Amino acid sequence: MGAEEQIVEALRPAVQAAGLEIWDVERSGASVRVLVERPGGADLDSISQLSSTISAILDQRDDLVPAGKYMLEVSSPGLERRLRYPSHFARCVGEEVTVKTVEAVNGSRRLRGTLTGASDQDITIRVSTSPSETEEMRVPLGSVSRAHTVFTWGQPDQGAKPVARGRRPAKAAQQAQTTAETAVETV
Repeated sequence: MGAEEQIVEALRPAVQAAGLEIWDVERSGASVRVLVERPGGADLDSISQLSSTISAILDQRDDLVPAGKYMLEVSSPGLERRLRYPSHFARCVGEEVTVKTVEAVNGSRRLRGTLTGASDQDITIRVSTSPSETEEMRVPLGSVSRAHTVFTWGQPDQGAKPVARGRRPAKAAQQAQTTAETAVETV
């Protein structure tokens, strides 16, 4: 069992007690990154509290992290989450993904499409081959070098007006200045 798997095993009870689950653990040198989630998303308060708990556990486990010299990051996996394990792919069936492979699959090492199937051995991705045609591609998990989900912003409302960014109109700026001056005079 590698260091990351040992960290997962050491942290799992505390993470589950907080009502969260471990999505992934990454350890690189003196950095430990713990990604947690729950249905509906993990909020900042629960991640903050969990971070303190995880830190206390790791401080007692010199076999998992460099003694007293590690940097801990606890966060959610985000909207565009990395997919590394068969369970990750299985949970993301139906979502848009990008996959980079070790060797070419149907002439390409980079695939983008909808994840339509996942097993312990391979994944299936529906990719567009032309504007009107798609093709299902089966990719062995051993051939995947990197994969993640893709977040696509929705279409804006048809009647929505663009929001102006940057400088405020002169009248609004003047009103804000007058309000600020009035506040200073009354104090």
